[in-house]
Amino acid sequence: MPRMFDILRGKSGDDSPEDKKESGSCAKFPDVNKKEEIAAPKSHPLSFPKNMLLLDVKKEKSSEDHSIVSKKLISAVKQHGVDDQDKAREIYESAVEIIKVLLSKMRAGDKVSEYMDKLHELLDDVFNQLVMGDNLLRSVYEEKKEEYHLPYHIVNILILSSVLGLNMGFNKSRLSHLGLASIFCDLGMDSLEELVKQPKMLIKEERETVKTHISRSLEIVNSIGVLNEIVKETIATHHERASGNGYPRGIGSEDINPYAKVLGLVDTYEAMTHTRVYREKMSANKAVRALIGPLKNDFDTDVVKVFINKMSVYPIGSIVRLDTGEMARVTSVRPGSPLRPVVMIFRGPSGEKISENNIIDLSRQDFPNIKE
Repeated sequence: MPRMFDILRGKSGDDSPEDKKESGSCAKFPDVNKKEEIAAPKSHPLSFPKNMLLLDVKKEKSSEDHSIVSKKLISAVKQHGVDDQDKAREIYESAVEIIKVLLSKMRAGDKVSEYMDKLHELLDDVFNQLVMGDNLLRSVYEEKKEEYHLPYHIVNILILSSVLGLNMGFNKSRLSHLGLASIFCDLGMDSLEELVKQPKMLIKEERETVKTHISRSLEIVNSIGVLNEIVKETIATHHERASGNGYPRGIGSEDINPYAKVLGLVDTYEAMTHTRVYREKMSANKAVRALIGPLKNDFDTDVVKVFINKMSVYPIGSIVRLDTGEMARVTSVRPGSPLRPVVMIFRGPSGEKISENNIIDLSRQDFPNIKE
């Protein structure tokens, strides 16, 4: 099982006091043209609060948290309406268009800093929609084979990382850091489009060139001049792995910042579950099993646990076959029931189309079961 599917082919102004503690000196990356220097720049990672990951964050939540979330939910409903699929799709498609414009501005040499307000609006729209429900996740699994995959990849990892951050207890400021890192982490891939679109396994030299997308992304970020060191460090380390088998520094779990742990996981998962010109996609179910199987040493255990608890072994939007022979789409996941999601049956045992909404919450009954 390959570790990184797209590689191994052959300030935000509302920082909380804790977030301000997170700032520090970011690693300086070498010029992308000096290939021999890319492998392991020497630097020290930023110092992050020890309570950022799941278990400790939950302990520090106060009794006011529920009130804050309720107020945010009410505000989001007033602004966006209820969590329906049409609204979720509208936000998703708008997000993709915003990223396409960002890429075109970047290619034209325009000042990306003048587009930051639009990106912050995008972060707010995604956050508000996710506070209301999970419908936005359904669009993550749709294929756009005829189109350039990078804008969709960026929006997908933005959504997935935001979902994971919300479920890890990240506050709005931390979600903003994570969201901006999600948007900018792979922008450097755009200049490598012709290389990554080749329908073949890459040779070693080509794989090394693909790795320079991190340095290229950081060049873009540095040219903007408004993103803080936390975002930069997250971009710099999102391909590092807990096992020490990542790049560019080859650092281990203790030296990878919490945002990069989240981003590294969802970046890998998103790539696995989408088709590329050189390989077919993996089913969401198989991708999740890979994360707890062959890839389990690459990612932080607590982050993986939250991801599976939220996404389930059968993520929202994925297609399953029940042992009754019926086909169904996963529409929701109950916390604590990763093996028994809520599904909507759309084909009968003989393959006949079912038009009415036949929704079953498998977590509340023993039958039927998911067969595949």
